[in-house]
Amino acid sequence: MNEYDTELAAGLLVKEGYQLTTEDSKADAVIFNTCSVREHAEDRVFGQLGSFSHQKSVDGRKLILGVMGCMSENYKTGLFKRFPELDFIVGTRNVKDVPRVLSRVIDGKKRQVALDEEGLGIEYSEFTRRGSAYHAWLPIMTGCDKVCTFCIVPKTRGREISKPAAEVTREVKRLAGEGFKAVTLLGQNVNSYGKDFAATAVTFPKLLAELSKISGIEMISFTTSHPSDAVPELFEVIRDNPKITRRFHLPLQSGSDKILKRMKRLHTLSEYRAKVDLLRTMIPEIALTTDIIVGFPGETPEDFDATRHALEQIGFDSAFIYKYSARPGTPAEALVDDVPLEEKKRRNSELLDLQERITESRNLKLIGSVQKGIAGKENVRVSGEIVLRTWTDKKIVVPGAAADLGKIMSARITKLVNETFLGEVYCA
Repeated sequence: MNEYDTELAAGLLVKEGYQLTTEDSKADAVIFNTCSVREHAEDRVFGQLGSFSHQKSVDGRKLILGVMGCMSENYKTGLFKRFPELDFIVGTRNVKDVPRVLSRVIDGKKRQVALDEEGLGIEYSEFTRRGSAYHAWLPIMTGCDKVCTFCIVPKTRGREISKPAAEVTREVKRLAGEGFKAVTLLGQNVNSYGKDFAATAVTFPKLLAELSKISGIEMISFTTSHPSDAVPELFEVIRDNPKITRRFHLPLQSGSDKILKRMKRLHTLSEYRAKVDLLRTMIPEIALTTDIIVGFPGETPEDFDATRHALEQIGFDSAFIYKYSARPGTPAEALVDDVPLEEKKRRNSELLDLQERITESRNLKLIGSVQKGIAGKENVRVSGEIVLRTWTDKKIVVPGAAADLGKIMSARITKLVNETFLGEVYCA
């Protein structure tokens, strides 16, 4: 979602005559698009803001500093108190206002604030500066109505609001007309799309089915899903539409029912596993990925063992595994953070090592198989090679050239190097 917001803001700024630079020393303005989901992401922004603020206050550099995204929503005008050299903040529902706000600062109006409390916060624009000529990020809903105690999304993104299906369809058709082959549908809880509409309106499975009919679009993916909204109707649509990718990201967070209840995840481990079993039965080739939090308040060694066993038994293709850190304003902030940091690090490291072995084991089984993918980019390390992104979100490096980018190709996997496959172009 943040990548899309960055592409949109950049495109709107260029439209107004601004020039982008990747060199800090050449910038007249630096804008941070931020995430608050994890403490580490915020700490990185705080560190860089401190560095640029020092350049302004001590070194005398003429520089405009702005913050957009979730940290603006999380800390609001408190950011000005922490960083007096900051010139503006823009919220998650105000990306379209970035050029206007920047212009006002240039005109001498400091400490500008654009923080709408309500609204969809999703803008479609022909000026969006895409990072790829073949693949497009496309938000279709924003916010979350779930009550996970650790999560700050309801505070920074608000309640669930869906983009009308007609607008989504129109935008995907426009992208197809511009030559895009792949789209990734985005939402903090994307498979709850449409629940804020009338009961007869388009659901997420119905939207996927309609988008699959659009000529020119060859690959449709989506992220991220909540287990409560991972329903058989969704699995059926994926199974019956070959354009939809075979990678399903389904956050588990913990293998302990006690911890899942404290997290208010709205499911038990057995309920989660039942959905995974059904998904794999209906779509045997599916690649399943997940999120795991270790060290949540109250997590005992027995709870951690339950999570480790869940990883072993379910066999995810990959997992994002994080150490718990309390986010300001979340319900879990009131819980006693009773797992020592060193123990969190140990548990995190143990699960990362375990998942690395599981991922390698699953990947080795793919050697010799033929996989379909889209040629997304050239190999920056070796000339004469391109990287395919497969329908299960694997990367295969094959011989190719820039002229092949954007093509749908098949490759036979010949070797595994870390988590990247090597292969040869396959022609049936």
